[in-house]
Amino acid sequence: MPNKPKGAFIGDPSLYLKAGIDPRTGLPTRGAIFDLKAGMKKILRVIDQQDAVNRYKWYNLPCDLTSEEIETLLYYNGSLCFFYFKELDQFFFMPYTLAGTIDFYGRYNKISPVPIAATSGNKKDEKRYSEQSVLLQALKLNVIKAPKDLEELTLEDFYNSAVLLWDYSRQRSQFVIPRQQLNEAILEVESDIIPFLRTSMIQASGVRGMKVDDADASEEAERVSKQLYHSALTGEIYSPFTAKIDVQDLAEGSPVKSEEFLLTLQALENFRLGTYGIKNGGLFQKKAHELQSESDLNAGDVATIFNDGLAMRQHFCNIVNSIWGTSIWCMPAESMIGQDLNGDGVLVDTDMDQSGGVSSDTGMTETGGEENA
Repeated sequence: MPNKPKGAFIGDPSLYLKAGIDPRTGLPTRGAIFDLKAGMKKILRVIDQQDAVNRYKWYNLPCDLTSEEIETLLYYNGSLCFFYFKELDQFFFMPYTLAGTIDFYGRYNKISPVPIAATSGNKKDEKRYSEQSVLLQALKLNVIKAPKDLEELTLEDFYNSAVLLWDYSRQRSQFVIPRQQLNEAILEVESDIIPFLRTSMIQASGVRGMKVDDADASEEAERVSKQLYHSALTGEIYSPFTAKIDVQDLAEGSPVKSEEFLLTLQALENFRLGTYGIKNGGLFQKKAHELQSESDLNAGDVATIFNDGLAMRQHFCNIVNSIWGTSIWCMPAESMIGQDLNGDGVLVDTDMDQSGGVSSDTGMTETGGEENA
């Protein structure tokens, strides 16, 4: 037999979990109630990110990033800088930090990119992250804040400048709060709804509290609770158990109907979609039949929110194109505005290998810029 470790020892908890044992309590985990809230939060987080990254479509990107990857970086960082790295002969989108002075409006004059990759505790990963950090911090890039005329361009602009991109209009700070953090509160409340609904349904099936005298009786109560829960799921009307325990109600009042929970969840989802400028049913939706005029009134106009993000992106594209002669452009996703912009007959944005653009029938050139009159 292998020698037992001397002194303090922390075992691998995954081994206990695989064996069906809770590492904290030492009790079997088989049949334990899973963490529904945590599971719902993961689902909602993925949905929230998908809604965020698919609002806009980028075209003619001069780097090896997809439209969805750029929007994902904005979702988790809030703002990015775009620059040309002469030594690597590549364009990059990266987070940044102030590396100089600010102008009279509080805007940054110089910035330094910072690495995106996070360390994982691995020494090799930490070394690579440190090397990237040192390399990027050496860059002191001038921030270009407006499109430049061809006559004004210099080599300094081409090799030593950056353009900043924000997810939405800034407040007083030059940084914006990432959408992932902004919508955290909404997702936190939404992830409570389904567990509450589930608890209400269990309560409606006859959940009661048990008064116990000691730890042994407490374990017996937990065993009975799991047995009753299993009986409720399997439809067993009678569930015998051997325990002399008083049964008491833990809460007063009539349980909320299931539809009330679902209406609350629907209202929160509409509010979340509204933060992205995506059309929705509004915060309040009638239970009865709703007229189209009432639906339109409740939904409100979220176009301003959507157009705010689009304006940030298109202004960024105009500055970048004026400096490096690229043809980057950003347009609303077809599914967001309900229009077939490229004339392919479907309201779906297809992957055109980053070199495609919007059809000229929409008033845009194949390079993404506006056509000359």
